[in-house]
Amino acid sequence: MSDPAAPIAVSVIIVNWNARDALAGCLASLADHPPSEPWEAIVVDNGSVDGSVEWLRAHAPGVRLIANPENRGLPAANNQGIAVSTGRALLICNPDVVFRPGAARAMVDLLDRRPRAGIVVPRLLYPDGGLQTSAGDLPTLASALKGRQAQRHRTAVGRPEGLWWDGWPHNEERVIGRGHEAAYVVRRAAVAEVGVQDERFRLDWEGFDWTARFRDAGWETWLCPTAEVVHLGGASIRQVPFRWVVSSHRGMYRYFAKRRPAYWRPALAVLFGVRAAVKLAATAAGVAMYERAHRDQGDQDEGPDHDSGGPLPKSTLPGRLPPR
Repeated sequence: MSDPAAPIAVSVIIVNWNARDALAGCLASLADHPPSEPWEAIVVDNGSVDGSVEWLRAHAPGVRLIANPENRGLPAANNQGIAVSTGRALLICNPDVVFRPGAARAMVDLLDRRPRAGIVVPRLLYPDGGLQTSAGDLPTLASALKGRQAQRHRTAVGRPEGLWWDGWPHNEERVIGRGHEAAYVVRRAAVAEVGVQDERFRLDWEGFDWTARFRDAGWETWLCPTAEVVHLGGASIRQVPFRWVVSSHRGMYRYFAKRRPAYWRPALAVLFGVRAAVKLAATAAGVAMYERAHRDQGDQDEGPDHDSGGPLPKSTLPGRLPPR
């Protein structure tokens, strides 16, 4: 912020849980590549025990900190950040993302140019520069049950269709069904109409639900290909792989139970319960389920994207965050 007295236009909201080092890198990238308008940074800490709160108080006095004594879940913490924010645009992100030059500005600019844009997502990259799928359609029951691996083997790979648009280059500014929730910009006016996130989703599938509610209210989700954000991936989830499997399947059940008659609920509980049991068994056997779900097939062979903008910024905070 060049003028601390100027009205806030963009509120950055980051929910953190035991991801201090990743959070430092995220804040550093925002300080280096901030939105073009006055902005604020809000971190909601969900009961971290890794020194995140102490680090923020010592090294990031410009950040507005909400320190929860326990883990309230991701949607509840996001809602806390939204409640105290003042910007017309809300940039909600995980701590394990790094903003490349111009990314925050490009997303907010798209929001301003597209009057029905309620949500804007960036072009996500892996740390090695490879493209990470960040666009897809809202889920059907069949696509949710089949999962990511079935999507990767479908005949439509490379085309913008399916739960995940794997293989699509993400190089077109366009309306999409939904976006990855690692980082996204939301219009405050749309939130006022649609409502905040459903706190019954503790972790995972809250984004699917929110996007569907935006769509039902006539708001659009857009991909911004000129906004590149590096997603390190799983800084918090990898610490609790079993909890993530259970929570994601509870989220699946809740998403579809909300959108079907009550008599569907026993069948949905059985379907997602069996699916969760299979995933838990695989996790217990040593399968890295998060990596299996999120690493795009073929990325290991493609190597870095040499047009992705160079090396990542160092995970240090240069002291250029907006004052409180």
